[in-house]
Amino acid sequence: MTAAAPLVFVPALGSDDRLWRPVADRLSATQETIVVRGEGNSMEAMADSVLAQAPDRFYLAGNSMGGYVSLEIALRLSPRVLGLALLNSSAVAADAGRRENSLRLIEMVTHGAFDEAVTLISTAVGRGLPGVAELAASMARDLGPEVFVAQQIAVMTRRDRREELSLLTLPTLVIAGTEDAITPEMLGEEIADAVQGAELTVLDGVGHLSTVEAPDAVAERLGRWLDHARAISDTTTADSRS
Repeated sequence: MTAAAPLVFVPALGSDDRLWRPVADRLSATQETIVVRGEGNSMEAMADSVLAQAPDRFYLAGNSMGGYVSLEIALRLSPRVLGLALLNSSAVAADAGRRENSLRLIEMVTHGAFDEAVTLISTAVGRGLPGVAELAASMARDLGPEVFVAQQIAVMTRRDRREELSLLTLPTLVIAGTEDAITPEMLGEEIADAVQGAELTVLDGVGHLSTVEAPDAVAERLGRWLDHARAISDTTTADSRS
């Protein structure tokens, strides 16, 4: 039954299951969750990797780069995906400044400055909040320099998907944060405006790693989205059997 379908979480750049753990813990009483990290140096390769590891049918949620991967999966219009949630993410290609930044970080790693590159990124996403930068740095260091470089290549070469958003008919939730300097809330608004029936939640005072900064709010909103998506799936299933 579709009501039993798991929720697949896709982590952000430099992140692992620890990014989603606070939210997964809060949903555990009512929803099975699985964290699946895509591998490769392109969004397409990462999407293939996630799909190879995911259940037959599932709900899908991605944060930041995980949102790019999730959007790539959703735009393939596979019936396996029952709903889509994009957190602190966008549908735009990397601009010149972001590409230059990725190239600079890759060069740092190539020349043996992996720890320094990790510190730059984790400081940016941490916003000075206790424990957030430390967690971001720990996750990135544990994934290692090869994954770091592959992910930088993937995010800097991603395609602009805005013209395709109108193709989506999935129950879609977009979550943004007012203090997200990496992916400003207007980019989330752009997705919500383009996807038919999409819902937008903007979390006041929350930055890029919303699952860590505001797990209660994120879990509550994901729970309501899941209820809505399940109801649609159940109705569709019942109609197909009648």
